Amino acid sequence: MQRFFNCCFELEFYLKIAISCAMVQQVFYLLLEKIELNFITQVVLYWLIGSISFYAIGIFIEKFIKSNDVLRDKLTVRVKKVKKQEFPAFTIKGIIAGEIKAFMSVSIILYLAPEVHRGNSLLLNLGWFWMRIVAADFCFYVVHRLFHTKSFLKIHLKHHEFQDTSSFVAGHKSLLEYIIVTITDVLPILIFGYDITQVCAWTLIGNIYNLEGHSSLSIFFIPSDFHDLHHTGFNGNYGIHGFWDRVFKTLNPLSKKPGIMFPVSLIESNIINPYISAKQATHNKFDD
Repeated sequence: MQRFFNCCFELEFYLKIAISCAMVQQVFYLLLEKIELNFITQVVLYWLIGSISFYAIGIFIEKFIKSNDVLRDKLTVRVKKVKKQEFPAFTIKGIIAGEIKAFMSVSIILYLAPEVHRGNSLLLNLGWFWMRIVAADFCFYVVHRLFHTKSFLKIHLKHHEFQDTSSFVAGHKSLLEYIIVTITDVLPILIFGYDITQVCAWTLIGNIYNLEGHSSLSIFFIPSDFHDLHHTGFNGNYGIHGFWDRVFKTLNPLSKKPGIMFPVSLIESNIINPYISAKQATHNKFDD
């Protein structure tokens, strides 16, 4: 029973990503359907959506949600406390360097990948995004686990300057790590081609769950302290979420966040766990 719910808990994350991306893709399709986009306009659009959403979502989480004591306490998923750290302030130089890096990456990705028009079939896009998140999680797991080996650790140390996490720690990487992670994330695009509406949807939703995952909050996509435990313990929990860590036995025991946004953990905490506890208590009573 517990294994079944653990599997459902992890698949819920994939399904939520796939459904969200498919819905957002429909919006982009309607907006861009009758507009002819050449290579340059696609690059600019892809870059702007990624950059604007990254800063807007991060500022919203850090300045609106975390500054509200009620919301912060309600949504905080971190269980193991760590010493608070000061995060580096944004500088004009840092922002410009980051945007140049992002623009170059977007240009190279769209130049190398073949363009494929997949239309607005909801089921087709749902299947594509499901495949996309499962594959991206696997690729990230492999690379992230390699980053924690002796040979590649130096590449990753900049990201681990913080045990206490903030949304913007998601972008706190060395240049080499940024390049490698970007390649692993876009590998399905390079293999199977890209549809600009899918790419834009994936970028927007990807920024949301990545920033939320580094915020120590459980808002909509992140149902546990999975990634907080990785930053705290510097070991295990290498994937985007827990599926591949469970498969390869590198999953650290995590604390799930029950709630209406996370129906699997809500059912587990309110129905299954009390049932198991009651059954165990009855069993112990008869043993006595």
